[in-house]
Amino acid sequence: MTKTILVTGASSFIAGWIIQYLLEKGYNVRGTVRSAAKEKQVLDGIAEEYRKQMSFVHVADITSDPFDEAVRDVDGIIHVASPFHFKVTDPEKDLLLPAINGTTRVLQAAHEFNQNNENKIKRVVITSSFAAIIDASKGTRPGYVYTEKDWSPITYEQGAAAKDDPMTAYRASKVCAEQAAWNFIEQKKPAFTIATICEPMVYGPSVRDFQTIDDIHQSNALIWSLVTSGKDASIPDTRVPKQVDVRDVAFTHVAALEKMTDSNQRYLIANDQNWTQQQIADIVHQSSLVPENIKQTTPVGSKDYQLPDFYIIDSSKAKQDLGVTYTPFQKTIEDLTIQFGKLQQTLKQ
Repeated sequence: MTKTILVTGASSFIAGWIIQYLLEKGYNVRGTVRSAAKEKQVLDGIAEEYRKQMSFVHVADITSDPFDEAVRDVDGIIHVASPFHFKVTDPEKDLLLPAINGTTRVLQAAHEFNQNNENKIKRVVITSSFAAIIDASKGTRPGYVYTEKDWSPITYEQGAAAKDDPMTAYRASKVCAEQAAWNFIEQKKPAFTIATICEPMVYGPSVRDFQTIDDIHQSNALIWSLVTSGKDASIPDTRVPKQVDVRDVAFTHVAALEKMTDSNQRYLIANDQNWTQQQIADIVHQSSLVPENIKQTTPVGSKDYQLPDFYIIDSSKAKQDLGVTYTPFQKTIEDLTIQFGKLQQTLKQ
């Protein structure tokens, strides 16, 4: 019998690629979305031949809505849904509670379903973040090696108080949500195991072309801003030179669903190659694959820019356990800017 996997936050950037990989591997996928409009958005990114394998459950508010229907009769869960935006007026309401409650409610629903259904759900994979690992107070921390053993020291209280600092609030939401998952495992001892995936900045193409600027996801919006700023614009400093292609993030989630499932695991993933805003500009102007209309609006910058020494991310565990490999940064930018070029043409029509 074909297995069914629940993917929460099905209309999100990362979930789009997760769903595509699952469908290609022959799974049925049930996605949670907030509305019928979001269903259409997901289906627009799926080839016609796979759409019969896709179904949906509406969860309008992950903070309070039940997941009972969503988890019913599934064989595994990939929990992606969590707010990632910086339009924050109330950090607790906008970021912290949705992230924490969404995670614990999914786990509780899966646990309750298992108790009455012979422990059908074997694995839950959770999208966390490098934000749950990095100690931002230490800055660039040259030479330090971050691994899965590291935890950000930021607290719930710090996040809730960060009304004028959405990045701090976001980091706190990811730390607290992942800690809530591990606390659930320790206290409830469910029949399923979990794997958490911690990734830094995530870039790359969407599963469907962008129709409007609003379709561009939070991380990719930084690159859109750069490549549309004009030939003579200045190039911003690179704040976090660690990244991973969205397709590699999706691969890791699916691999974690299928491998090392007898034990709870935490995975830190990142491309070994540092990146800079200047490097993006260089790729745009030097690559024959980048559309001409993007070249025309991307600043040239300075060849003299040097990235200061930064910490190192050790992603060897994911490579060893899950077979993760990383897409070259140039391909990430090329594939993304091809979609950006189409969007620029659409906006001019």
